[in-house]
Amino acid sequence: MKQSEALSIIDAGASVFVTGAPGSGKTYVLNKAVRSLRKNGLSVALTASTGIAATHLNGQTIHSWSGIGVSNTLTATLLKTIRSRRAKNIKATDVLVLDEVSMIHAWLFDMVDEVCRKIRKNSAPFGGLQVVISGDFFQLPPVSTSARNRDMFDPSPEFNSSRKRYADAGKNPEGYITESFAWDSLNPTVCYLTEQHRQDDEKLLDVLTDIRCGSVTYCDKQLLAGRLGEYPKDDSVAVHLFPTNSQADGLNNVKLNSIDGESYEFVATGDGPKDLVERLKKNMLAPEHLVLKAGAAVMALRNDQDKQYVNGSIGKVLRFTASSKGGWPIVEFENGNIVTLKPATWEMTDGETVLASVNQVPLRCAWGITIHKSQGMTLDAAVMDLRRTFAPGMGYVALSRVENLESLYLEGINDRAFSVSADAVLLDSVLRQSSQHASEMLAKDGAVAFVKNNNEDDYAKIQELDVFANNHKDDAVNANADDAVNDEKDDAVNDEFVFNDEF
Repeated sequence: MKQSEALSIIDAGASVFVTGAPGSGKTYVLNKAVRSLRKNGLSVALTASTGIAATHLNGQTIHSWSGIGVSNTLTATLLKTIRSRRAKNIKATDVLVLDEVSMIHAWLFDMVDEVCRKIRKNSAPFGGLQVVISGDFFQLPPVSTSARNRDMFDPSPEFNSSRKRYADAGKNPEGYITESFAWDSLNPTVCYLTEQHRQDDEKLLDVLTDIRCGSVTYCDKQLLAGRLGEYPKDDSVAVHLFPTNSQADGLNNVKLNSIDGESYEFVATGDGPKDLVERLKKNMLAPEHLVLKAGAAVMALRNDQDKQYVNGSIGKVLRFTASSKGGWPIVEFENGNIVTLKPATWEMTDGETVLASVNQVPLRCAWGITIHKSQGMTLDAAVMDLRRTFAPGMGYVALSRVENLESLYLEGINDRAFSVSADAVLLDSVLRQSSQHASEMLAKDGAVAFVKNNNEDDYAKIQELDVFANNHKDDAVNANADDAVNDEKDDAVNDEFVFNDEF
């Protein structure tokens, strides 16, 4: 499906699931749709599965928006608390946006659905909200907590009852949202974006497609093996992607300390309730205390309105402005643009209301970053050792950050890097078929096929919606976009194929 088709379906009022491979423009579609929905006077709640993903949207986690927090069951006590603290905002919402749903458990999706129905006193899915879901099941999956936490609490009667319901229905509450009851009742229109806007190298794209299909070939492996032992030129910067935070932080500290020269520190400032400000500081990619030196490798963490750099652009600090002018870092990016980086604002919003904000220079040292934090970014170049990946989709996320093979530098790789969720592979063909059906409906009947409730008043919008679709046909894409498991697992690996040059 094209982006323009997805946008017209969303604008018609349909609940949708926007999916597709990395670089297909999921974030672009979300941002474009939100602007259009708000222009039409609708109140849009921006949420995501994790704090870091939420900062990309200037939103909040679904846990916070719904009032569920860390609870795993909707008890009478919790519902009472939600009614007193969250009811006003939930009732005022017209559209719920939920990003990075690959990391949402089925049980959590069901809990949000139940909260919305009860708070809004509406038995329709999610209390009658239009729900716009986005994510890619081939990327980072839900982190199962059932086995880890089973001895830490006594399950409540509500918990036991809910898990029995899943078991009776043959559903896995710890699985993807497609295992939820809410998915079945919502029945979202699938918008599977198929146009690629990141990879410009057919060979790399073929490898990524084969990983996605669960059918990596000998030729794919040999192609990647050709990148083993390759390193960037001395005068260029490439991000090192690591499985864990400790590895990334360690490299950044060593590299920064090796540079002679004065250190410049930039401290984030916040506005709003202390707990929300602290949460924003924790989840935004920019460090609360950013220390830089001339010569430091840095990564941009926001898109520039003047399009001189984008989220994920790599560069070097040339110097700093005079202290009287702020002492801001002057960065030369790989594209040749030289830009003075001043503080940007990260916000936590609830609908149209800004709950808290943090200002910080939108940079971080770029010698090392975790694979989780790189999700959603397009990197100019990346160095990675994929022998120690420990979660399905981790290798796929890392390899798909770059645009071509020439910007990929491998220190090591094995078959574990090709691991993706078996459930994601099985779901993929179903989602593609559903999306194709939606495209055919749109082509045949126009936007009216997706107008919510199809009442007479909605038909008056048909021409406007069709014009909207045509206006989006030639839109260019600048797709953007965490935190999940940071504890490395030591499972034994059975590699069917070992690279001769592995080191």
